[in-house]
Amino acid sequence: MKHILSLAFAQVAYNFDEEVEFYGETYRITQYSTNFDLDLTEDLIKKYDGLCDVICISGLPQKVKFKKGFFLHPDVHKIRTAAKETPIVDGQIIKDVYVPYALRRFYLKNKTFLSKKKIGFYSAALQKPFVEVLEDLGNDLVMADPYFLTKLPFTLHGSKALEKYMKTLAPVLRRMKIKKSHVPSFKEENRKMNRALDEFLSCEVLVGNEANINFLNLSHLKGKTLIIDILTPLFEEKLKQAGLTEALVCLPQLTEHSKINYSILEGIIQLKKGQGVPVKDDDVIQMVHDLNLHPEIKKINSEYEGVVKFSFVIHPLSSRYLFKLPGLKLISKEYTKPFEKGIEELLSYSPGFYYGKIDGIVSEKNGKAVEGLIYAVTETPKKLMEKEPDVIYKKILKLCEQAQESGSKIMGLGAYTKIVGDAGVTIDRLSPIPVTTGNSLSSASTLWAAKLAVEKMGLVKKENNKFLGTVMVVGATGSIGAVSAKVLSLSWDHLILVAPRAYKLMELKEDILKINPNARITISTESDAHSHESDLIITTTSGQGKTVLDIMKVKPGCVICDVSRPFDISEEDAIKRPDVLVIASGEVQLPGENVNINIDIGLEGNIVYACLAETALLAMEGKYESFTLSRNIDYEKVIEIDKLANEHGVRLSQIMGHNGFITDEEFNLCREHALQKLKDLA
Repeated sequence: MKHILSLAFAQVAYNFDEEVEFYGETYRITQYSTNFDLDLTEDLIKKYDGLCDVICISGLPQKVKFKKGFFLHPDVHKIRTAAKETPIVDGQIIKDVYVPYALRRFYLKNKTFLSKKKIGFYSAALQKPFVEVLEDLGNDLVMADPYFLTKLPFTLHGSKALEKYMKTLAPVLRRMKIKKSHVPSFKEENRKMNRALDEFLSCEVLVGNEANINFLNLSHLKGKTLIIDILTPLFEEKLKQAGLTEALVCLPQLTEHSKINYSILEGIIQLKKGQGVPVKDDDVIQMVHDLNLHPEIKKINSEYEGVVKFSFVIHPLSSRYLFKLPGLKLISKEYTKPFEKGIEELLSYSPGFYYGKIDGIVSEKNGKAVEGLIYAVTETPKKLMEKEPDVIYKKILKLCEQAQESGSKIMGLGAYTKIVGDAGVTIDRLSPIPVTTGNSLSSASTLWAAKLAVEKMGLVKKENNKFLGTVMVVGATGSIGAVSAKVLSLSWDHLILVAPRAYKLMELKEDILKINPNARITISTESDAHSHESDLIITTTSGQGKTVLDIMKVKPGCVICDVSRPFDISEEDAIKRPDVLVIASGEVQLPGENVNINIDIGLEGNIVYACLAETALLAMEGKYESFTLSRNIDYEKVIEIDKLANEHGVRLSQIMGHNGFITDEEFNLCREHALQKLKDLA
């Protein structure tokens, strides 16, 4: 049995002598915690030299590499060369190879978690493998090395500044002894007196390891995220007591092998290679593959997160909405008409602004309290579509920056702000916080409303949870229309797809048949050609109030679910057909007994647009990512957000029409008109 000596230089009283089975073999590991005692560490190396197979040292400062050289503390060099027979390893090659790979792999699956963040390093020089990757991903790195290493009150930004600092400081560091007492205080109450500490503690994500921070006062970690290499059970309990929210653990697979760290991993590879044969990058790559090593998020204290903030951008849906703004409310309604065009033009040049907030939102799943900061731009749909996308991008990006400064974790785009340009892609790329259009939940809530309304009308037979009737989607090739059509193909007997471009309809039909090969699909560029046979019509266009179908040709008893804002079906048209039910879609109810909306968003009570609710949902779930972007909504994302809505308590409000809630009495009256009309036609 191979014998490993492990010397934990930066630990206290964690000593053991055990047999550990790992990587297909059993090893005897003898560990001593030397508590920053260089003489004791050196004595133990000399004592075991030649008596064990490999010596693994953890907690010592690593070699800091520069473009033209490196810095290695003389005491570390002395320790590394203290043995004459037994090889000594420190795990550095594991960190150099595995950490960049692990972080990039994690980023590809969780892109917003490790990008556009303010990330603080206790000592970036001691964790160089993290620096290069996180910098490449567009993060703002705050390096507390001057404070951590020499108690100087300033921070560094970027790898170039770090390299320059370490080169300058190298002569000083060479003369300093490695002592526990050199580590400064990171107490929250000291930040007011120290600019460097204040900037470091303002970071939402911190990077460290147990050796770096185990001896610090950890109260500053409350509510934060920590990126750490390995999380031992003892240290995890310490972080939990400190109130840390979550940790991104690079080697969570070693939790089951709590006696193993980076240096012991390298020692095991060294034993497999044989004495005198150095460990190389390829050996680490093979080990990562064999053990399927990958980083994971570990929730530590979700209850310490406090009230989570999200933000959302709205805009006036027509020129008459502009008179709801402070200062314009004073103008009497009968006098607004002559001023609408001029006010619409004038206000379109004003910057975006903070409009108000929504608070009292509480998740039914985890009890998390969420608060929404609502921002507004003053362009109407007409003005948003007339202007160059770059102009709108700049205006919204300024609001994203304001939102981040106010503590928001994610930004949602409302109504036409998510239609401009490339539908949120560019805004998300340039925004300091993740951006979502909310169209996944808009699609889901459309189907909630449509299904409930058809069931309340009771005119379409249902068999095995499938409607034996015809549904038509107008604007089917748009983002919401396309994904709604995919879902509806599973629950309706006949699907009609309507949009102006035939080739896009043909492509959509092919996509739907991949999901449901048995779907019966008709495609058309004219809605009026098929409205007479449709039991349900979903309209989801960007027609800005233009007529998309002739209401007089619609089948009696049909439910029209109007997703568009402004509405595709005007109130005047809806009145013409008392036998047709026109409902509004996208309005949902937020969870919480005391939801308070202190601004006018055009809806009643705690009811909000679904795109806003999606942003709130992501905040409740702690899923701060660009969930929905571009004009192509992922079918699976709609299924996922539907599940999250059910778990957290976001539900469809009462079905609404042009003038508020539709009562059961109105449903009954519409059904009676429809039955009479169908009887007359027969």
